[in-house]
Amino acid sequence: MSELSILAAPKSNFTQRTQRSKRKARKEEDTKIGKALKCFVSSSLRALRLLLCVLCVKLLLGAARMLLKLFIPLIILFSLSLYANIPYTLTNEPIDVVIPTSAVDQETLSYCIEGVKKNCQNIRRIIVVSRQKMTNEAEWYDEADYPFSKYDVALYLKRMDPIGADRFMKSHNSRLGWYYQQLLKLYAPYVIPGISSNVLIVDSDTVFFRPTEFVNVEGGGNYAVSGEYNLPYFEHMARLLPTLRKVYHEYSGICHHMLFQKPILDDLFFQVESLHQQEFWKVFCLCVDPEYLREEGSGASEYEIYFNFAFSTTDQVKIRPLHWTNSGDLNLMQNHIKDGYDFVSYHCYMRN
Repeated sequence: MSELSILAAPKSNFTQRTQRSKRKARKEEDTKIGKALKCFVSSSLRALRLLLCVLCVKLLLGAARMLLKLFIPLIILFSLSLYANIPYTLTNEPIDVVIPTSAVDQETLSYCIEGVKKNCQNIRRIIVVSRQKMTNEAEWYDEADYPFSKYDVALYLKRMDPIGADRFMKSHNSRLGWYYQQLLKLYAPYVIPGISSNVLIVDSDTVFFRPTEFVNVEGGGNYAVSGEYNLPYFEHMARLLPTLRKVYHEYSGICHHMLFQKPILDDLFFQVESLHQQEFWKVFCLCVDPEYLREEGSGASEYEIYFNFAFSTTDQVKIRPLHWTNSGDLNLMQNHIKDGYDFVSYHCYMRN
């Protein structure tokens, strides 16, 4: 073997060992990368599964919430319906009369109060509700002491639009005052101190001419009827309380006066507020179709609401027909008395 071959052999062995070390290092590196990649993929899959689980849970919770929103009102209504026709605790307590009024009925107010004093039976107090004192012939209760103002009512009728509410307040042909006075009537049994559980609401243009009883022997209310029918009133009632419907096809409760009995009114307020989770007056306003906020629009009736609720929930209340009419001429009052009318309503829109 030549000297050159002997010198080359160690160098060749060294090169081979170096190459084997490099291959081994690359293999180990590839193995580490593979393990890291495998670990990354595995972690990603776990994270993806977790994300999918979270999404599924959220979807299920969302679906559950939707179902609850759909079914809770039905459950509430079903639960409340179980109490239908359970007798209320009604009494023959003396009646307090509430007469909401404004300047437009200044002409008829004194006749209204006189008619109540002479002909409405079992009366204790007569209370006029208005913005300012208008008579010395009865007590006065300031409407400013109610839990809502005329502007508050305008705001809710206008779906919380302050600009729309301001315009509504300033408009001369809106129905704001008409809706406002309905709520003054419905809330009178709650805001006037020391008031009876039997509250007779009388419109300030309505005059009684003959003795009239408003509470029957069972302690329930006696109610006059009319033949009036206005579909938007009942659409509003259905939005207010879906179980509430017109009870008598041939009868309306709109007769320009009505006995509100506190236990029945309490039940009405409770059912509406339980269903909508808002105060009654707010729900009343929000359920009015905006189409009926303009002049001549009539989108709700407090008398129809109470009348149909009372007759749908108890048999303690009775229909007691009275002989009455509408008029626009106060000069016919003596003729109306001679004709035997129990009462007559002298509406300002007819007087004008």
